[in-house]
Order: sequence, then structure tokens, then C-alpha cells
Amino acid sequence: MATRRNRDDGDSRENQSDPSNPGSRLDYLDQLRYEGETEQRRVALESATVVVTSHRVLAVDHDGSSGRGTTGTDSRPYRHVDRPNVQHVAVSTGGSPANLYRTLLAGALGLTLLTISLATSFAAMVPTVALESDEASGDGAGAGVESETAGSGAETAAGAESGTDIATTAAVDGLFETFGLVFQVLDLVVLVGGLLSLGLAAVFATLYVRSRSERLRIEVAGEADIELPLSRTDDGRVTALSLREAIQPGSPIGGQSLAATSGGVSNGDRDRDRDDHSLNDEFGPGNGW
Repeated sequence: MATRRNRDDGDSRENQSDPSNPGSRLDYLDQLRYEGETEQRRVALESATVVVTSHRVLAVDHDGSSGRGTTGTDSRPYRHVDRPNVQHVAVSTGGSPANLYRTLLAGALGLTLLTISLATSFAAMVPTVALESDEASGDGAGAGVESETAGSGAETAAGAESGTDIATTAAVDGLFETFGLVFQVLDLVVLVGGLLSLGLAAVFATLYVRSRSERLRIEVAGEADIELPLSRTDDGRVTALSLREAIQPGSPIGGQSLAATSGGVSNGDRDRDRDDHSLNDEFGPGNGW
């Protein structure tokens, strides 16, 4: 076993020193194994590699996009985890949560602004106040007419007072007209803002849909999950099934293990072989155990 490991390490160093060798990046994982740690299974994806050893699970994302934009995952390109801490291996489909949050926020804002625009008109509040000012000006005019029928001294005083009222009413009417224009602009801003928000929500929704893809998820107890990208040429379900069988040998999958379905060693033979190795390690070979 030691001779085989030394030969593997020598090959790995040679491949690593040759950048033109396409397998050099895969053999990099061999140099990360501990002394005495043996490789049980290797799964090579288009942009990632997973190696199951006798102690750990090693995963490397060659594009460095593992867990990018996904909550609850680690974005480091290289991860390793002890095999007992692996809870499950499955294929998940997801997209960028940031675009999803932006879609919800922009959509909620757009619907709120459109509801306000349809239910309320700020400019409609101004004419009511303007009519009251007109009535006040009419009363002032009537008072001016009545004052004109009075004597000459009283007529001069009433005329001056009526002129003051007319000037005040004109100023108030001008102020209300300004308010009316401002409120009309506000109504337009609310309407346009609602439409733009809904359009922005549609853009973010499109980005979220385009970012959705299948990923190989390795659930880890007590740590962030490991996510690796799957391309169209990768069979994610077969890969997950193979890794589950390698990480937890003999676990029933659909009533039959992957090794049994592929003509491999049965679970009973594997258990007996494991027991023989454990006894030999404990008592030594050739002692009758």
C-alpha cells in the first residue's frame, strides 16, 4: 500500500509540474490526502471534482463558483469534510437569492404605488379649498356693492376694503393653483414610479430565472453545505447516488445499493471483509483470528 501511495504521489507531482496536462488539476487532490488516507471513489464533473477517501470527502470547484450567490453555502473553491459529518448528498435547483429579494422588493413597491395612484388623487383635494376662497371673494364683492349704496364717505372706505379683499383672494387663489400643479406632478410621479418599479421587478425576475441551475449539494452537519455546479453534460442524480454509496457503503437506495445493482460486492461480503481487516489490525496477521 505504501509503495502504491508513493507511486501515486510521484505521478501527481509530475502531472502538477506540467501545466499542459489536463489531469494535473485533478491530481492536485491526491497531494491533499493525509498519510495512510486512501481514495475510495472519484467523481469528475465538467467544472468540479469530488474525491471520497477512507476518512474524508474532498471537493474542489475548478471555476471557483461553488456556493456563489447562494445562502447557507461556502464559496471557497476547495472544501473537505469528515465522512461522518456528511448528512446527505442530493441535487438541488436554485438561483441567485439577491435577484429574488430585489424582485420581491421592487414588485411590492410597484404595486403599492399603483394602488395609491388609482385610489387617491392629490390634485382633487385642491379645488374644494379653492371654491371656498371663491365664495369668500363673492361675499366680499357683495359687501362692496352694498357699501356703494351708502354715503360718499362710507363708500370710499368700503371701496378700499373691497380692494384689499380682492388682492388677498387673488393671492390665495394663486397659492392654491400652485398647490394644484404640485399635486398633479405628485400624482404623475406616483404613477410613473409604480410602473417603473414593476418593470424593474420584471427585469430582476428574468435574471433570477436565468440564474437557476442544478447544483450538487453535500449537506454537512454543523457547517455550511458544499455546492458544486452541474453542467448539462453532468448527470447529477447518478453522481449523487454514487457519492452516497461511497460515503455510506451498504446504505439501501430504493431497496438495493448501487454496488449490488452494478454487479459489485454484496453488503454481506463487504461487512465480512471489513470485520476481517479490523481483526487483523487489532490482533495481527497469522494469529488464528
